[in-house]
Amino acid sequence: MFKITKLALLAGLVTASSALPSFAQVAAVPGANQRYPQTGSGQEYDCSESMGHMRSVKQADITAINGNRVALLPVCEDLTVPGKNVYGALFVNGNVNHLRVPIARNVTLMAALTAKGYDQNDVVSLRHGANDSIILYVHQRDMN
Repeated sequence: MFKITKLALLAGLVTASSALPSFAQVAAVPGANQRYPQTGSGQEYDCSESMGHMRSVKQADITAINGNRVALLPVCEDLTVPGKNVYGALFVNGNVNHLRVPIARNVTLMAALTAKGYDQNDVVSLRHGANDSIILYVHQRDMN
């Protein structure tokens, strides 16, 4: 009789412990909630990894943007992240590296950028969202 009771209590504890958060989730353990993926060195973060794969964008795609809803997503601008301004090839690896002049000529994109204190040179990548919306990944450069 006591063996069955002990097994029932043990099974209950195992089930309850799997539903509770772990110590790393509750305590402020460094690295428990990393927002940026680390590079192989373990010291800096690779900002471009947080964006994922970006499809190519052509000049005609940017010219066609007229009155669309534009959302800005800052990339690697968290001052608490080591290497925040060591963005390396972030701007080159984005999909708008050669399209900064068409972005500057687009009234819709520039209105959204200037409203938040950015310019065309701060744009890292552009992605088309749902309902003809536009998502601009931006990074405030040290120059501004």
